[in-house]
Amino acid sequence: MRVLSEQHISQLLVHLERKECKNLLETLSSALSKFSAQNQPRYISQATVHQPLRSVITTKSNNTSLFMPVSNTTSTGIKIVTASGLTGDINGVINVFTPEGRLTGLLGAVELTAFRTALVTMTLLWRCHKILKRHICIFGAGQQAEWHARLILLLFPETVASVTFVNRSAARFRKLEGIRSSNPHVTINFLSKEGNANYDTELVSYLAQSDVIICCTPATEPLFRYESVSNPSVISRFFSLIGSYRPDMREVDTQTLLSGENGKIFVDSKEACLAEAGELIEAKVGADQLVEIGHLFTSGNEGLLEYPPSGYNIVFKCVGMGIMDLTVSNALLQMAIEKGLGLEVANL
Repeated sequence: MRVLSEQHISQLLVHLERKECKNLLETLSSALSKFSAQNQPRYISQATVHQPLRSVITTKSNNTSLFMPVSNTTSTGIKIVTASGLTGDINGVINVFTPEGRLTGLLGAVELTAFRTALVTMTLLWRCHKILKRHICIFGAGQQAEWHARLILLLFPETVASVTFVNRSAARFRKLEGIRSSNPHVTINFLSKEGNANYDTELVSYLAQSDVIICCTPATEPLFRYESVSNPSVISRFFSLIGSYRPDMREVDTQTLLSGENGKIFVDSKEACLAEAGELIEAKVGADQLVEIGHLFTSGNEGLLEYPPSGYNIVFKCVGMGIMDLTVSNALLQMAIEKGLGLEVANL
């Protein structure tokens, strides 16, 4: 059994090479493809991925814990994450087992979750050939935001001209300075709301030129208005909405959410997004408007990736699934073994 602490995982991922990242993209795409394919009626009896909706408990101390079990038949896992009601800190672990229940891996969940969520966004963005990737706008300044920026810069090094981080306060930007120093050819902007009388004007300016907009915040009100992103000079945009995960949370307004062709929204899981995504619930979105990205990665469906037609956007909503954690955990465990990282514990 191998233990990978948060420090081990950070060390493994920060030094990730482009080829390794592309291999992880294909591994995750394959897992998502299998998940979506088995939801078709003719394949339900042959299902290999089993993942009930997450369970949530909140204690009297206002500590909230999420439990996400999953099996892909060849391995089983469960992620347990707790958000402190006192400090807001997040801690958690991912346990990986053999099909027979023998523990093979114990991994810190915080850095891994941020990375795998960004990786899921990249599985779709990587295939959106019609979307330019010159100017990137990212809402948030935590690990989710950081990893979206890192992976975009790793995968599209010749394309990206600027990355703008937008956050309520400026204090958290200090942790992102490393991105600026390691990418001197890219303009890195930081825009904070607190104490900034020009915030609204500056935000509209950044959004107007953005090709890719990533939202990584637990917002309960839209972060911007649709009018800010309807600039005709940018033919089509890519939106990834990964920060809101409860029915009371909304990162964008309904007009932005439905700005894809015929209101089409790409999702990680139809069932989970319809139950948990506040933007979809507010807009009364139906299952027929949703396309699971796993279907796009199935042989024969590649034509769907020619979206969007001119004037429409790509909108992706992700609330996260256990199969993502399990797939990436197994891949990182193997990489750690090959690189001699982590702690091996025998006879547990």
